[in-house]
Amino acid sequence: MDKETEKGDTQGLAMTMSMKIPIVGEFSTRIKARGDYSKAESTVKGEKVIFWSDNKTTWTYTDNNNELVIEPGKGSQNDEGQLVKGITSGYDVSIKGETADAWQIKCVKQKSNQDKDDPKTMDLVVSKKTYLPVRLVAKVKMVTVTLSNFALGVSPEEVKFDQSAYKDAKVIDKR
Repeated sequence: MDKETEKGDTQGLAMTMSMKIPIVGEFSTRIKARGDYSKAESTVKGEKVIFWSDNKTTWTYTDNNNELVIEPGKGSQNDEGQLVKGITSGYDVSIKGETADAWQIKCVKQKSNQDKDDPKTMDLVVSKKTYLPVRLVAKVKMVTVTLSNFALGVSPEEVKFDQSAYKDAKVIDKR
């Protein structure tokens, strides 16, 4: 699985991240990443928001107010591409079941793993055909995070920001 997800650096990797948050509700984000570039699209309470990053700059477009905010980037490799890299590192991994199509894996946080943001357990399903994750479910504090719909093959055009597509938007440049 790690070898397959590492291909995302050169071929691009896409996935859906769903979050279920008490009181707030549930929302999904489609994430695409390739190398240092990433794009995330989400609709929260009826508002479509799109984020792009190339690690030098972050662009955030909000549909409801047709606004584009440009800010300095984080300067490190994108978080989206890191979501599944070495996902089992710091965990004891065991197969808890399998079907003809997939392995069902339980990941339990090792005592030596002192990262307080890492969930205590994760349920991971890996495709026997593609060796890509099918679904990963983790609960962090009161938030349930599900990663699904993994696919390799994201073109550079899908993740690079193109301001000409938003020429009518109000631009707020915070760089």
